[in-house]
Amino acid sequence: MADLAQRDSGPTVEDVDGTPRRIDPAATAQLLGCSPAQVGYCPRCQGLSRRYGPGVEVICRACRAAEASSADGAAR
Repeated sequence: MADLAQRDSGPTVEDVDGTPRRIDPAATAQLLGCSPAQVGYCPRCQGLSRRYGPGVEVICRACRAAEASSADGAAR
């Protein structure tokens, strides 16, 4: 039951001690250099990304980096 309530409260990440904490879309927008209205979920990992508006990044930076590193490994 608590797990369902956790999922309904928005995206979370785990602290070092394993305690989940909520990700703030406004803080994410500030880090990404966009407005909170432009923040959305990455379709691959469900992390937050600049999903809407100018400079859109539908796939988050972490997923793109993982994709690039796997492509580099395949090219070798």
